[in-house]
Amino acid sequence: MLLTIVVYGQAQDTIRVGHRFKQFENLELGTVTDIVYNEYSGKLNGSLKTRTTEMVELNGKDYIKITHTWRSPNAQSSGRFEYYCEPYTLKPVQHIRYTDSKGKEAFRFTEQLISGLDSASENQQADFKLVLTEPTYNWEIDLETYALIPMSKGKKVVMSFYHPGSSTKPDFYTLEVTGTESIKLANGKAMECWVIFTDYHGTQPTKFWYTKVGQNFVKMEGEYKGMKIYKTRLY
Repeated sequence: MLLTIVVYGQAQDTIRVGHRFKQFENLELGTVTDIVYNEYSGKLNGSLKTRTTEMVELNGKDYIKITHTWRSPNAQSSGRFEYYCEPYTLKPVQHIRYTDSKGKEAFRFTEQLISGLDSASENQQADFKLVLTEPTYNWEIDLETYALIPMSKGKKVVMSFYHPGSSTKPDFYTLEVTGTESIKLANGKAMECWVIFTDYHGTQPTKFWYTKVGQNFVKMEGEYKGMKIYKTRLY
């Protein structure tokens, strides 16, 4: 369902879980690699992340499977997750995360509840339960989700997101397409991009760049409590 509401005095589209994205074809299948790093007090920390998106069939039903793997010199900062959601809507179904620091964390999503996935062995979140007032999108695939929103200068959308297992409750966040920008890639070529801005309720001003053609993720720049955060796709 796509509704229009008035927030902070401006009209914005609220995209709720279950909405069929008209731009679903912009979901980029295959594998891409990003470099993810942050800068704080003159020190840099980084990792390489591969993101694989594919269509799969399980028990006669089609799903989108999104796998992220990030590798860092610090093993405690490395990890992997597998996420399943419904085609066209990205409605969450199942999320399994593996990290050295926390082990396996597996979650099941319904419209009313996020809970520990009982079929997953050695699940460190087996007893997890979060009752929902309404379904929410998955923060961990924000780059893939943003690629599907309608983009035009001045366009604003409001969406609910939640990081599975987090103590921060699901909430609605505003994304604004502030305009376009031509950026130069490492190979010297210029690329025309849409620019999206969100400030996560005033805590983390962040910009995202997506290609004008296909709306594929290119880079992200943000800041949180003095720490600069960057994500850049490797071409």
